[in-house]
Amino acid sequence: MPLTPLMPLMPLKPLMIRKMKKIFKYLLYLILACVGILVAMNLFVPVYVYDEPVPFHGDYLLNPYQDIDSTYWKCCNFHGHTRQYGGVTNGRNNGNAVYDSMYRLFGYDHVGISDYNKVNGFEDGRDPGFIPGYEHGYNVWKTHQVCLGTKKVRRIDYFFYQTLSHKQHMLNKLGEQNRVVAVAHPSFVDGSYNVRDMKYLSNYRILEVLNGFVNSPNHWDMALSNGHLVYLIADDDTHDVMKINDIALRTTYLNAKDNDANQLYDALLAGKAVGVDFKLDRKEKMDDKVARFKRDIPYLNRARLDGVNFNVSVTKPIKKADFIGQNGVVLKEVSREEKDLFEVSYDIQPSDQYVRTVLTFFDGTTMWLNPVTRHESQVIEKQRLDHISYWWTAALWSIYIGIILLIALLIRAKRRHTK
Repeated sequence: MPLTPLMPLMPLKPLMIRKMKKIFKYLLYLILACVGILVAMNLFVPVYVYDEPVPFHGDYLLNPYQDIDSTYWKCCNFHGHTRQYGGVTNGRNNGNAVYDSMYRLFGYDHVGISDYNKVNGFEDGRDPGFIPGYEHGYNVWKTHQVCLGTKKVRRIDYFFYQTLSHKQHMLNKLGEQNRVVAVAHPSFVDGSYNVRDMKYLSNYRILEVLNGFVNSPNHWDMALSNGHLVYLIADDDTHDVMKINDIALRTTYLNAKDNDANQLYDALLAGKAVGVDFKLDRKEKMDDKVARFKRDIPYLNRARLDGVNFNVSVTKPIKKADFIGQNGVVLKEVSREEKDLFEVSYDIQPSDQYVRTVLTFFDGTTMWLNPVTRHESQVIEKQRLDHISYWWTAALWSIYIGIILLIALLIRAKRRHTK
């Protein structure tokens, strides 16, 4: 029988099969090991049960802006990324010096860097209000937190689906390692922080209501409607400062006399902050945006409470003002076609549990104020709803340990069979 070109290859077939089996075996070991590690990480998470939330109530009205000085506003960004980990993470186009210089060009007082799971010390010595911080989280649903005043970076995260217990436990642990923990961009991915999560989550004080990618008013109203005293932060979440649509979009203005870290912390936690959503013009050049930002940004002059009358005054004419209350309902809307309205007010009703204000200006820019909230007295007690269920925790951990043992037995049995 004459030889064909394919015949010399035929003896290689069994060898290829053995190699494929070997590759499959090691791939199976890797998958089982990964599953084991992921299950083991859940052994750090207890099961929480929650008290029912109590909405704001009482005769005392807390206004975070009552004693502000309108000459003290500090322009801040706390959430942005630079090139790290060899450019693997999103932020690869932002060198530290470029990042800093672009924000200084816009006139920012405080330039914060929040690299993924890493404190960037570049601003230390350059920014008198330097705050060590980072963005925590590398899970697939982007359930992230902006951490400020970091003592220690938390390396643990839960990669896939997170229950309410996972989210609460992470907030609790991050709160032990940071001075301020903010829930980051909760609307960014469906399945991250669901709106219903905000009814029960507690032990955090700041919510990133305005983010360069997405705003989250529904999450904020859910938290406020259930009595959680949570104040806003507004950030660009910058990944490329050279793009017109990635810088000077959402900005936090803190009412602090000096650009000093402690003063910035205090202002943020006391609610002496406004968030500005600056109107984006994708067609303009960067130099034009810088000039427009410096010229057209509105400032809060006053937000005073006189009895039940809440009066808000700003530096630019108001096109529309919304006073928003329980469950996100608009309590009062004021609109104007003439550019002569610089002051609006609302009489807080006995049924109003909180009132927050959003002002819209003629160029499309909006200013978001923190809420006026009801309390029983001037001694404000922030509610904490979570409690560890030791019985359910023990039951769940038993299941996790059983899965880990089963994986170990499968790997051992497979090795014996191979031998």
